[in-house]
Amino acid sequence: MSVNPMAGGQFQGALKAIIETERQPIKQLEARKAREETKAKLFQEFKSKFSAFDNTLAEISNFNKLKEYKVELGDGANLVSVSFEKEKVQTGSYQLEVVSLAKRSSLISNGYESATEPVLGLGYVVFYNGNGDKEEIFIPENASSLQGVADRINNRANSTVQATVVKDGTDADRPYRLILNAKNDGLDDEVIFPEFYFLDGDEDLSVERRENAENAVVKLNGFEIETEGNIVPNFLGGLTLNLKQAKEGQPFTMTIAEDIPKVAAKFKGFIDQINGVLEFINKQNTVDDKTDTSTTFAGDTSLQTIEYRLRNLVHEGFPSYTGVPEGDEPNVVNLSEMGIEIGKNGLLTVKEDKLNKAMETNFARMTDAISGPDGFASQLRAVVANYTRPGSGLLAIREQGLKQRISKIDRDIESKQKLLDRKTEALTNQFARLSGTMANLQRQQSYLAATMGSSGGDPIAQLIGG
Repeated sequence: MSVNPMAGGQFQGALKAIIETERQPIKQLEARKAREETKAKLFQEFKSKFSAFDNTLAEISNFNKLKEYKVELGDGANLVSVSFEKEKVQTGSYQLEVVSLAKRSSLISNGYESATEPVLGLGYVVFYNGNGDKEEIFIPENASSLQGVADRINNRANSTVQATVVKDGTDADRPYRLILNAKNDGLDDEVIFPEFYFLDGDEDLSVERRENAENAVVKLNGFEIETEGNIVPNFLGGLTLNLKQAKEGQPFTMTIAEDIPKVAAKFKGFIDQINGVLEFINKQNTVDDKTDTSTTFAGDTSLQTIEYRLRNLVHEGFPSYTGVPEGDEPNVVNLSEMGIEIGKNGLLTVKEDKLNKAMETNFARMTDAISGPDGFASQLRAVVANYTRPGSGLLAIREQGLKQRISKIDRDIESKQKLLDRKTEALTNQFARLSGTMANLQRQQSYLAATMGSSGGDPIAQLIGG
């Protein structure tokens, strides 16, 4: 008799082959999940385009956000600078003259040989701020140098005064001086500096010269206006004026006007974003015999609906109520008047020269047709809201569907993997028992061969008395 059990490696190979066969349904699910994840990633790309598109729509559909302005200062560019809130500023031309700048309270002390030698003794620096409140700073004897006094003042929390030590070359023997300044310009922040109070010092600290606070004076169209500081917020309805230099008797013209090229560029950028959405949809619908449509949105009806609504809206006319008497029919503006057309590739084209000219010729009429209550951007925003609305919008529903399918596949994989793990454990135990049985038979065969082989003949026949 010959017992030829499979070796351990052969058992392992047989077990692996069986498990691999049982694992095929899981592999199929994993392949489905990979396709769905690819599709989900592609959807996120599309959603990001729509999100940027939606954010821009919020600005384009609001005229106060769409509009842009520029300020021309002419000869006054070195005298003033401006900033403005475009939602508040108004166009217009004004004559300005900077008669005098605002000044802040300040003083300069007498001179000293050293800036760091503590020679002033023990004392106080006292002053009164713009509210009339007293500020008192104690100076200990070991800090009674010019620099020590400056540091004590500057380290005081919420102080209305700042200090610095300067080296003045007009007196070579005693060049160091202390300068104190109010932190703000103008009479409202005027600081009153009394004398310094020090005891037992080797030298006295005194005020050599004072400068009083003053308000700035500006002439607007010939009328003199006093301002509290050199930065004048809301000088002209949302425009902040920053006075840099005074030139009395030298008026200049400041013009606030629409920045038409900037508005046109903003609208063109918006059209480019629409093209980004259309281009994505076109790419999804471009297929050939090598295209794996299971990982794309080819033929997707929701994308086709979005494309149809975008293209259809471009062909419509948009009302402009600018210059139209109340009760009369509005003017109708087509995007083609602004150089916006649909090209052969299905994308929107922008003729920038035509767009700029339309804006320059009739800025109010064009912008009303874009951002008015029934304008292009406002109507498009209403259309897009159906897709981007959180929770119930088409994009949210599609994203939720993709996530649900992926989650279901994950649950199916987990369930099948548990079954496979149990089956693997059962088969492993069965093979282990079979392997043990075969090993026992092998040992018995060896034992019989060793015991009966010496007498010759068939050991099995001898065993049964044959």
